Amino acid sequence: MKQVGEGYAICIGRSYGSGGYRLAKRLHERLEVPLYDKELLDKAAEDSHIRRELFEQADEQNGYEMPLVLSGTLGMPNAFYMPAQSYLSNDHLFSIQAETIQKLGSKGSAIFVGRCADYLLREHKQLLTIFVTDDLERRAEVVQKRLNLDSLEEATREAERVDKSRRDYYNYYTSKHWGRADNYDLCLKLSAIGIDYAVEMIIGIIRERGFVKD
Repeated sequence: MKQVGEGYAICIGRSYGSGGYRLAKRLHERLEVPLYDKELLDKAAEDSHIRRELFEQADEQNGYEMPLVLSGTLGMPNAFYMPAQSYLSNDHLFSIQAETIQKLGSKGSAIFVGRCADYLLREHKQLLTIFVTDDLERRAEVVQKRLNLDSLEEATREAERVDKSRRDYYNYYTSKHWGRADNYDLCLKLSAIGIDYAVEMIIGIIRERGFVKD
């Protein structure tokens, strides 16, 4: 399957435990285009020469600041803290990551998971935005198995915590509403339609929209 023009971007938002990453992975395998999830942190760290751990700490979080430690952050010897006014905020890290996403989006077809990619690439000429969700109870069961938690109640709290973090992050940086259907081209519940059908449907959509051809 060949891309048409300069390439397309598929951006997938997801509630925790809904299968959004599994869907992205399957599309990556079928379409044979790059997939960026946690890989975005590696790329942003590489572009900025800032330690990946700082991007990891701020990943889909907003609002706090951290002291900039030059030895660990920029690879300089003799660790020291900058003065109190010198902070590396989540806003700074988001700006760096945003530039990375936009750069990757301009290089050819790719799949992006989370991190406001749908908003950052909103001017992309060949963009498909998707949100994946499911019932909280079903997602909690997935989270319980994934994290090996003792109870479904604990897993439910964790799913709600991660969802809140993602919602706050997305709403803060985009002024849009995370997970609301009218913000996306397509909203999916994989437990209802199955991942195989979802993959074929998405491929059909990008084919119909002229993003790819056989």
